[in-house]
Amino acid sequence: MQDYTQLIDELLKKECYIIDYLPETVAPNAEGQFWDVEYYLLNSGRTAWIRDRFAAVILKIMCYCHTAALWKGWIDRPAPELIDGVIATIMENHSGTLNCVFPEENALLVFDWDCLNLSVYHPSERMCRLLERIADSEGLFWRRSES
Repeated sequence: MQDYTQLIDELLKKECYIIDYLPETVAPNAEGQFWDVEYYLLNSGRTAWIRDRFAAVILKIMCYCHTAALWKGWIDRPAPELIDGVIATIMENHSGTLNCVFPEENALLVFDWDCLNLSVYHPSERMCRLLERIADSEGLFWRRSES
């Protein structure tokens, strides 16, 4: 199994898009209660809807792209149940990161337990089109990251 760790380091410096539950970034001075809502969603019994949607996004993009996942070592073409289980484990333990590299696309998808979004680095135009439609199919939003 190829080690894609160096590729991850390179891709993390590239343009980033996100798949988010919110349609746009919340301004730091917004009048809303973003931090309270985010904390509640990450720490309540309502994490299942996030877990299921994020798992579905990854499983759907795996149908189109060769995937290698970093979870306790590199796994080439991970089984769907592994991805589902890893995301569930990360959410239940409130700890962990899943990195999915798409070698032929030279792209990276990152799921961190403490974020209510998926980060996608250096997606091709084809991946952008696919992920926008996949995000929409899961009731999520696709947009370029502002950071």
